[in-house]
Amino acid sequence: MLEIIAPPLPSFLAGGEMTYQTGQYHPDRRDIGVFDLLIVTEGCLFLGEQGEKYEVAGGQFLILYPNGHHYPTAVCQTETHFYWFHFLAANRWKHVEKPPSEKCERVKQRNLFSEQPFAIRLPKYGAARNMEAVERICRQLVHSLSDTSFFGEWQRHLWFQQLLQELCMHTAADTPSQAAVVAERAAEFLRKNYYRKINYRDLGEALRFHPNHIARCMRAVLDCTPMEYLQKVRVEQARLLLVSSDLSIEQIAECCGFSQSAYFSRIFKRYEGMSPNEFRKQYGLRFTKDAMLR
Repeated sequence: MLEIIAPPLPSFLAGGEMTYQTGQYHPDRRDIGVFDLLIVTEGCLFLGEQGEKYEVAGGQFLILYPNGHHYPTAVCQTETHFYWFHFLAANRWKHVEKPPSEKCERVKQRNLFSEQPFAIRLPKYGAARNMEAVERICRQLVHSLSDTSFFGEWQRHLWFQQLLQELCMHTAADTPSQAAVVAERAAEFLRKNYYRKINYRDLGEALRFHPNHIARCMRAVLDCTPMEYLQKVRVEQARLLLVSSDLSIEQIAECCGFSQSAYFSRIFKRYEGMSPNEFRKQYGLRFTKDAMLR
C-alpha cells in the first residue's frame, strides 16, 4: 500500500492510453522519478517490480514506484488495453505492507491557521469495484489533454484526484487474486454454455485471455483444466435429466453438449461409477413411475 502525506495532494503530470498486441510488453525501466499508475481495461499486463510479480488483468490497477526497477515478466497473451498516468508526491511517501485498522485517523483538534497533515493511502495493486466510474474518469482525463488552457489543466488535476479516490474507496479489501478472478469467469462461462460445443479458442475469445493462461489459473484455483470442469458440469446436468425426464440417453447426451452418446456414457461412468442407464434405473425409475401414477 502506498502512503502519501498531504497536503499538497499528488500532482498529475501526464497520461494516455495504449493497446498492446499479443507478444508486446511493458518496457523495462529503472528510477523513472515519477509514480506510474497503470489501469488495465482489457487483457493482462505481466510486470515485476523489485522482485515482486504482478498480473494486472482487466479491471485491475498497479502503481509503479519512482525509485524502483520495473520490468516485464511475460509478453501479453492477448490484446491488452490500459491507461497510464504519471504523478508526483511532493511530500513524504512510503510503502506500507499492512493498512491501518481504520481508514483514516480523526483530527483531534483543528487549527484554523495552519495546515493539518493527513495520509492518503492507495493500494499498490488491486481491483476497482466501480470500474465503470474509473474508466469514465480515465476517458475524461485523456480526452482533456488537448485542452491547454489554465482551466483545462485545473480540471485535469480535479479529475485525477477523483480517480485516486475511486481507486482508494472502491478497492475490495478482500480482492481475490488475478488467477481466482480469471478462474471464476471461466467457470461461469462454462456453466452457462455447457450445452454448446466449446473449445479452448472459444473460451479464450470469450474472456480475452490466452487459453494457456486460463488453464493455468483454473488449475491453480479449481485444481482442474477448463475441459475437466466442463465435463463435470455436463455430467451434473445429465444426472438431473436422468432422474427427472424420460429423454433417451442419446437425447440427454445431446442436451448436455456431448456429440456422441458412447463418449457421454464413458465420461459419465468415469465420474459416477456406473453407466447412465444404470444410474437411471437406480435413482430415476421409481421417480418416473410415481410421477405417472399421479
